[in-house]
Amino acid sequence: MQKFRENAFLKASLSLGISRRGFLGGMAVAGLSAGSLGRISKVYAQSFSGELRVLCDSAKRAALQSAVDKFAKLNPDLKIRLNGASVDQLMATVRMQLSSGTAPDIVPVWPGSGVPLSVHQVAPGGFLTDLSDQPFAANTPAFAKDVIEVDSKLYWFSNQPSVIGPIVNLRVWEKTGLAEPKTWSEFLDGCQKLKDTGVVPIALGIGTQWITQLISYALVATTVFADNPRFAEDMKEGKATFVGSGWEEALTKYLDLEKRGFFNPNPTGTSFEESQQLVASEQAAMAVHTAGTMAGMIKAAGHRDFVMWPLPGRDDPQKTRVPVGITNGYGVSEGSKNKDAAKAFLNFMNEPEVQADWAEITLVPVLGMPAEKTDPIYTGIMQYVNDGRGALYMDNKWPNPRVQEAHFVGIQDLFSGKASIKDVLGRMDEAYKSA
Repeated sequence: MQKFRENAFLKASLSLGISRRGFLGGMAVAGLSAGSLGRISKVYAQSFSGELRVLCDSAKRAALQSAVDKFAKLNPDLKIRLNGASVDQLMATVRMQLSSGTAPDIVPVWPGSGVPLSVHQVAPGGFLTDLSDQPFAANTPAFAKDVIEVDSKLYWFSNQPSVIGPIVNLRVWEKTGLAEPKTWSEFLDGCQKLKDTGVVPIALGIGTQWITQLISYALVATTVFADNPRFAEDMKEGKATFVGSGWEEALTKYLDLEKRGFFNPNPTGTSFEESQQLVASEQAAMAVHTAGTMAGMIKAAGHRDFVMWPLPGRDDPQKTRVPVGITNGYGVSEGSKNKDAAKAFLNFMNEPEVQADWAEITLVPVLGMPAEKTDPIYTGIMQYVNDGRGALYMDNKWPNPRVQEAHFVGIQDLFSGKASIKDVLGRMDEAYKSA
C-alpha cells in the first residue's frame, strides 16, 4: 500500500486520546492499494442504467458535481440528478422523505446523534442501507468510530474532517496593524479597533439556524473542554449539566460580543449567505464558520487573502482549544431503487483522484491526504489540533436532536431578549434528559 504522511487533520486523533497506531490503523483513504482499486473498478465501471438521485448540502455541491460528472462519463446510460439545499432545509425535509420512502437514492448524513440527520438518529429506524461490506468501510477513522458507526456497522461514507473558527479577511484585519489575537482580551481589542474604523468586526447570520451554534462551539471548546475533556461523558453519566458549566461562560461571552456592537445590525434577520457576503465585500472583517465554508467565501471575494484562526476563549493562550469533527457525508436510502449504482458511486468517491478533486474544490483536506497538501489558510489553526488541543464537535455526543434545537432557538431568544443564559441552558438540560 502506498504510504502517505499523516496530515494535520489526521493528527486530530491525538486531541481525543487516540494513539497514532490506533488512528492510522483505520485509515487508508488516499492510499488504496492497486488491488483495492482493481476491485472497486469492477464495481463502478459497470454500465449502470436508470436514474440515480443524489442530494447534498449546498456548500458541497460543486465538489459533488465534479464526482458526478466523472461517474456519469463511465456510465453514459445512467441519468444522475444532483440537487442541493441548505442545511436547515435538509434537516426539515429529508427525514420525512426517508419515512415516506420518497428520499433520493443518496442522502446527506451527519455523525453522532445530535441532529435529525445524524447516523444514530436515522440508521436505527431502518432508513439507511448497511454499507459495512463496501470497500471504503475499511477506511473509517478510528478516532471517530463511535460517532460514525452504529452498533459496529457503517451506514454512510465520510471523507472529510472540519474545524470551527473565525474566517478572517486579511485585507480588512491587517489594516488594524494587530497580530493574530491569542487571548480573549486581544480578540476584543481587535474587534474594538475594527469597530472604531467603521468596519463590522464579526459578520453573524443567525437568521440561518445552524449558524447560531458556531460561536458557542468555538468558545465551549476552551471554556468547557480545556478544563474537562470528558465533559460529554460526564453528562452521559449524569455527573455534569449545561447549567453551572463552562457553557455559561461561553454564552456570556457570546452575548457580550453583541452588547459591545461587534456584530452586524440585526443578526437574527441576517442569513448565512448575507454574512459571507459582508466579509467577502470587506464590510466585515470575519465570520465564525466551519472550514467547509471557506471555498464559498473565497469565490465571493475573488481573492485568497483569508486565514482561519482559533477563537481564543480565555486570557490564557495555553487553554485555547479548537472544535474538530467529521463533516457530513452520504448514505444510501434503504428505499433506493438503484442501490447498486448508489453504492458504486460512493466507492467511486473514495478513489484518490476523486478525493484529490474534492479537497481542491472545497479547500479542505480529505482524510488520508499528504500533509503538504493542506492549504496554508489552515496552517495556524491546525497547529492547535496537531498539538492535541482539539475538542470533538459538541453535538456529536448529544443523545437527541432536541438539544441542538433548544440551542438554536435559545441563541435567537438571547439576541431578542426573550431568554436569559440560564433559561437557554436549562432548556438544553431538559432536552438532554428527554432522550
